[in-house]
Amino acid sequence: MTLDVDAQKKDDKLLLATIHQEYKIHAEYKMIESEKVSGIYVIPSYANSLQWFGVFFGRQGFYENSVFRFSILLPDGFPEDKTTPAIIFQQNVVHPLVCPFTNSLDISHAFPEWRCGEDHLWQVLKYMQVIFADPLECIRSVGNIQELSNVEASKLLTTNRDAFAALVQESIAESKAHIYDTPPTEDPHYIVFEKFQEDIHGPVLEQIRNGRTTNSPAESGGGGAATGLSWVKVKEGEFKPLSIE
Repeated sequence: MTLDVDAQKKDDKLLLATIHQEYKIHAEYKMIESEKVSGIYVIPSYANSLQWFGVFFGRQGFYENSVFRFSILLPDGFPEDKTTPAIIFQQNVVHPLVCPFTNSLDISHAFPEWRCGEDHLWQVLKYMQVIFADPLECIRSVGNIQELSNVEASKLLTTNRDAFAALVQESIAESKAHIYDTPPTEDPHYIVFEKFQEDIHGPVLEQIRNGRTTNSPAESGGGGAATGLSWVKVKEGEFKPLSIE
C-alpha cells in the first residue's frame, strides 16, 4: 500500500512539473507575439512543446529574399536547464555561425548558458535577425575567426564578398527549391506553404491590394505600418494570418 501511495505521489509531482513547464513555454510564445522581430515565424509543435517549427525570411543584405526553415529544440529541463536551445536549419545555410555539417546555429557567443528568468526565446530570435542582417558583425564581435562555426565561409566573407554572396545565393536557391516539399511530419502546427490558388488565396490578395487590415496573431513581431496580411496554412482547409506588415 505504501508503495502505491509513493508511486501516486511521484506521478502527481511529475504531472505538476509538466504543467508548470508547459505554462512557462506558453509564456515564452506569448512574449514572442508581443515583440517586434519581423521576418521570423515560429510555433511550438502540437505534439511536443519542446520542439518548435520556424521560418526565417531575409529582408536585407546578403540574405535578402531568403527563406530558411529551422527548428528550435528546447532542453528537457527548459527553462531551468542552463543548456541553451538548439537551432537547426532544415537546409544548408552559408553563414559564419552556422555549422556546414549539422546546419546548427551557434548562439553561444550571445548566450553562453541559459539564465532562467533573464534569457528568453524572443531574444534568440532577435539575435538571429541581427546576425543575418550583418554577418560581418559576427566576425568582429568574436575576434578569433577559428571560433566560428563555418571558418571557410567566414574567411571568404572577409576576403572575397562577391564569392561569399554567390555561395549564399546558392543556399537560398536550394532552400527555396524545397519550400513546397511534403511535410516531414504530420504535426498540424508544421508551417506549410502552398502555391497560389485563386479560389483560396485570391480574396486574401485582393484584401492586401485594397490595403485593408484586420486584427491577427502576430508573427514573431510586426513592426512598422500595416500594409497587408501574411498567411500560412496551419492544417487542412485552414489558413491563419501570421502578421500585419
